[in-house]
Amino acid sequence: MADSEEPLPPPPLPEGAGFGGRGLRFAPAILLGMVSVSQALVTNNFPDFFIYRSGSEIGLRGESPYDIARIRKLASAQFPEENPKRESFVLNCGYFLPPSAILVFAPFAIVPWGAAKVAWGITLGLAAAGIATLPNLLRNPDRGMPVRANVLRFVVPFLLVLNPLTLAIVIVGQVTIVSVGCVAAGLWCFSRNRPTLGVILWSLTFVKPHVALPLIPLVWYLGGWRHAAALVGSVAAINLLGATITGGSPLFLRDYLEYIPTGHKAVLYNQAELNPQITSWNRLLVSCGGPVIELTAVTTLAGYLVWGGLVLGRCAIAGAKPSAAWACAAAVAGAAVCSQVLPYELLMLSVAVPWVRDLCASKWRLWGWAAVLLMVIQTIPINSANVMFDFYRPLGAMAFALLVLFGPVDPKQHEISSAT
Repeated sequence: MADSEEPLPPPPLPEGAGFGGRGLRFAPAILLGMVSVSQALVTNNFPDFFIYRSGSEIGLRGESPYDIARIRKLASAQFPEENPKRESFVLNCGYFLPPSAILVFAPFAIVPWGAAKVAWGITLGLAAAGIATLPNLLRNPDRGMPVRANVLRFVVPFLLVLNPLTLAIVIVGQVTIVSVGCVAAGLWCFSRNRPTLGVILWSLTFVKPHVALPLIPLVWYLGGWRHAAALVGSVAAINLLGATITGGSPLFLRDYLEYIPTGHKAVLYNQAELNPQITSWNRLLVSCGGPVIELTAVTTLAGYLVWGGLVLGRCAIAGAKPSAAWACAAAVAGAAVCSQVLPYELLMLSVAVPWVRDLCASKWRLWGWAAVLLMVIQTIPINSANVMFDFYRPLGAMAFALLVLFGPVDPKQHEISSAT
């Protein structure tokens, strides 16, 4: 997208929207926080969070967390299994986050495991509060809202925060809820001319850099190249500091880069050939009988470049400046199909809600309801070996990406009167 010396922030929020608003929109976040804390207190869940915390704990001691055997030994002690299977968690785990994650998870690593779980549950509730603001972000403040839309603004947060996918993320202990919450909070900051805080929040999502990469061109479009440079600089600084703490030198980052290609292959869940729940284009290729292609850093970047080219081509054909909401939708749709990830990361599609909202408030309502249907389908926890479901994750992600690509780049040009 074109560079701009002047920031191009999203439209301001209407009065009462966003984090300053009050009402039922935050009720689902409170409920999710309560569920998360209760899980922390009465169950032995959060296995992925245990891995993240263990890696940070090891790194803070000045030792390398990039040792699969060491991580699996710790996991086996915390999550013993009477009949270990080849596909079990203990035999398919490892620490794969970049050195920045050692600092991000440090607050949880310096306290006992029980306290860390409770703190993580509270953090999930706070992140969910950010997700609950998405239906109100990037809204046109010059237009009124139909009564129907005012009702939906309180219903949609419940659907975003309390659904089978988010509850599965809570139990497993994945970081996706926090990442999406940071993206939503960052959007709020950019819309309120608080770019520094927005950049900091978005830099936290780079604990999974392959998923967060589209945020760099997105923040460029929303606020100009300076914001993009600040985000890149912030991510680099955190990684170099984490590498120095762990390995005694910023060059320890090289150890991480050398470890990742082989480390991921040691986990069955991460292999597109074996896991139909993976959402990327290469898994769809496998499901359709095509060749097995496991994405690497190079092929992931290549995929993003292709997607970026398609997005730029769509903008050129439209002949109009895309809305901020469409740009957000394009970013997260690209992440779902270009990076080889498990379905937990599909929660990132929530960031497309402002665009879907604009579709449903315009002459593109059928397009909007199609997007809603695809998003709802992706929250269904189908985990069947039946061939009928072998392709529904990657096919759904690809269908949503194509819907964004061929949909209107600015539905607000065709808005329906608020009186209807």
